Amino acid sequence: MRTSTLILASSASAFSIFACSQLLGAKPDAASATGPVIAEIAKSYRAYQNLTPDLTFVNPELAMLCRGANQQEVETAQKTKGPHANTAIRIFMNESAARTFAAGRGAYDPGAVIVKEKMPLGYSDTAGRKRVRPNEGVGGMVKRAPGFDPEHGDWEYFYFEDPAKIETGAIASCVKCHAGAKAKDHVFGTWASHPDSAKRRQP
Repeated sequence: MRTSTLILASSASAFSIFACSQLLGAKPDAASATGPVIAEIAKSYRAYQNLTPDLTFVNPELAMLCRGANQQEVETAQKTKGPHANTAIRIFMNESAARTFAAGRGAYDPGAVIVKEKMPLGYSDTAGRKRVRPNEGVGGMVKRAPGFDPEHGDWEYFYFEDPAKIETGAIASCVKCHAGAKAKDHVFGTWASHPDSAKRRQP
């Protein structure tokens, strides 16, 4: 395996949804040259369609705890919700991605872009004395031309906490997580099923 392409430098995060920096067989240099440029996406994604005008909680049951969640509760939630557990998110999609998502079926076209802003809500440590608040970050996925990474839907992933330092490629943690949504072209969209976001199903 070879390390993922970095734009300036890699971003480190102990609680990152895209913490792993290994690639899984993608060919970013050849296949991404003709599509959206990730560095430009990082600067302008908020001009895309915002499918979550208000923050959407991945685990509303934890977000509503008066005392706040503890480390054990967050780790338990991660077993079913993955690395997004105990976070608030906003979802942005460009026109191509939003159109396919609204249809609820079919593969996404090359050039489709989905971006997720992730705001961890924090948790108390095992001793209940220290409040841990992981870094906020932005992750996303860009549909590339056929042949980029066919085993994983030809998606290129990216993550950053600083738009000047972006990790890109077939990031292993992203690929592993999104493999669970292979039947939907690797796009979950489960946030659209939450009671507080059902009204936002259509972009």
